[in-house]
Amino acid sequence: MGLLFVLLTIIVVSFLILRNICLNTVEKQTTRLELYLVGMITWVFLLGVAAWFVMPLYLIYVLLATGSFAAFRPLIFIAIATGLAYRFNEALDSATVLHFLRQSALFHPMRPHTMHVHEELDKKRIRDIHRETSDKPFPTAGKQKRLLTEKEIQQYRQEMTAAKERPTRSRRLDEEIALLKSGSSVNISDPWKVYTFEHKSHDLYAEMSELHIDPGTRVLQWRLNIPGASENALQDPIYVYKFKQDLYHLLQVLNTDSWLGWYSEFFDRFVAVCYGIESDSFGDVQMYAFLKIDIARVQLTQREGRFINAADLHKISELTFNNGKPLPGEFL
Repeated sequence: MGLLFVLLTIIVVSFLILRNICLNTVEKQTTRLELYLVGMITWVFLLGVAAWFVMPLYLIYVLLATGSFAAFRPLIFIAIATGLAYRFNEALDSATVLHFLRQSALFHPMRPHTMHVHEELDKKRIRDIHRETSDKPFPTAGKQKRLLTEKEIQQYRQEMTAAKERPTRSRRLDEEIALLKSGSSVNISDPWKVYTFEHKSHDLYAEMSELHIDPGTRVLQWRLNIPGASENALQDPIYVYKFKQDLYHLLQVLNTDSWLGWYSEFFDRFVAVCYGIESDSFGDVQMYAFLKIDIARVQLTQREGRFINAADLHKISELTFNNGKPLPGEFL
């Protein structure tokens, strides 16, 4: 009986290893060592199964020749174990593993192709619809059609994703540059919104609005909505510190933004007015500005890639913060 358990353990362990290899095989180059190991495990499994089916013949011979009923229990065990394996063969993926063994026994592991049922059903529906709506044969790829090269595949992929790629410049750049050179202020809000619709280098990009470049004062200015900024929140020193960190990070990202780089010769400073949105006592939404920052780009360039304490932001810029209260009109 002990020998029977050892044999069953060998069969089960080798089967589970082969099943795992078969179901998780990927398209890759198989080394000779891997081929050898898989082949050896396959032969251990096959010899174990052969011994499993030979064992009942031996036990029947012992039972009939010697009349020893000690061989009856192993026979019952073999019958039950074999019946269970047959009953649950689908759950064990036996058909797939047995198909795999045909190649692995010859030291050439098969890489099975998984059939996606939904895809096959869609193909059948397409053929059925074509048959019902057309009297022409279903089109098939001719044998003369060559496969695409890797270079052609990459080219097609680039063409398909070109429309979704980050735009390198404003579509009205030439017109805007001409206006700036003439000394006129330019509003780049609309192109900026199109640019940041899917390509955000910072979370606050989408909160920027009313972007203007004034070549006379050499300033890029905008309004910045701060989500969650309320009069109560701005009384919290921790909230204000984190907000200043985010603001400084935004300024550094803008200073190196390639899209804005096309206008860099027309501005030397950033000016941003930060505001929050809050409901008043009547339930109406009101917007109030609570901070204004004016910072030279050279200050950002000198500190690029370096840590700065957000509490020291006022030391490198002209920072107007009315302790969370709305700013007076002269600062807007």
